[in-house]
Amino acid sequence: MKNHQHFICATALIGTIVGAASSSAHAQSKVEITGLLDAGVGYVSNVGGNNSYRANPGIFRPNALIFRGEEDLGGGNKALFYLGSLFSIQSGTVFGGPGSLFSRESYVGLSNQYGKLTFGNQRDFMFDTLTLNKYPASFAAGSYAAHQGPFPSFTVPYSPQAAFDFDRVNGEAIANTVKFKSVDFNGLTFGAMYGFGETAGSVGKSSSTSFGVNYDAGPVGIGAAYTMSKAPSINNGNDGIRNVGIGARYETGKFLISALTTFTRNTATGALINANDISVGYSFTPAWTLSTIYTYMRGNERLNSVHANQLTSMLSYRFSKRTMVYVDAAWQLASGRAAYAQVNASPGASNNARQFISTFSMQHTF
Repeated sequence: MKNHQHFICATALIGTIVGAASSSAHAQSKVEITGLLDAGVGYVSNVGGNNSYRANPGIFRPNALIFRGEEDLGGGNKALFYLGSLFSIQSGTVFGGPGSLFSRESYVGLSNQYGKLTFGNQRDFMFDTLTLNKYPASFAAGSYAAHQGPFPSFTVPYSPQAAFDFDRVNGEAIANTVKFKSVDFNGLTFGAMYGFGETAGSVGKSSSTSFGVNYDAGPVGIGAAYTMSKAPSINNGNDGIRNVGIGARYETGKFLISALTTFTRNTATGALINANDISVGYSFTPAWTLSTIYTYMRGNERLNSVHANQLTSMLSYRFSKRTMVYVDAAWQLASGRAAYAQVNASPGASNNARQFISTFSMQHTF
């Protein structure tokens, strides 16, 4: 309740500031309040041996409240800012840990004809280069299609849910970062990011680096990204989670076909997960869209060489550009010693090798 009250007060204060700023700004400046609301009802076949019916917040896309704006400084230069908060529509709880408010991203920066330079709490290029260019399964079918699987010993520092979104394609922000993203140079875009560890006496401890490059040529796209994020909880900040991803896409007319492979290693333990997606989407009409994804994930010997096959599918109907309803479902089959299935965004692991999860939800953007 206390965090919720802080969130309301902070939002009201920001709204007041934004209103005052926008009323005094000149014609070439703009401030925008936008966001997304997504909720529904769902079912999970096996969570520790029991089925579960539940209210689902933000399966296709997470619930978000966003403040963003820019000011024209002349000569092609602009100042910009972004404040984005993730929250549960069911309870009003803000995601990101105690005291968090703008856990999605929060940054300020400058842009010109070459790109933009920003400072703050920002998502890395596993998301910016791969997901925003439609390569991962999570772009087509939301968080059910993001990666988790039977890897409970592969812990990530940004979630208590073991291997939740281990390759970061679902979008995980890194604090204390400086980031550059280029503009589009005839289809080529690229970027780099550095996160300061802020450990006294050491430059490298708990630091992060990320790079991305993408090329679009008509209906074809190909991109690659790298992120190394160290954490105080992994070998005292000297090690972390290293991610590499390569994606490709072919999009024409009503079809979207994409593929992605990622390699995720815990540099302290040597544990490695390779995840592979093949996604096919088809728009029957401007309102009806069906996406189907096959995902294969496998761990190395440090993870008992377990692996998982998953099928995810989503059918959506758009009432308008801003409002839609959808059915999203995923079935995972795990294999190997002590392999317990777990679909991403499920409330827990199965007590056997199988898990099915589904939702009927509504999404509205504003």
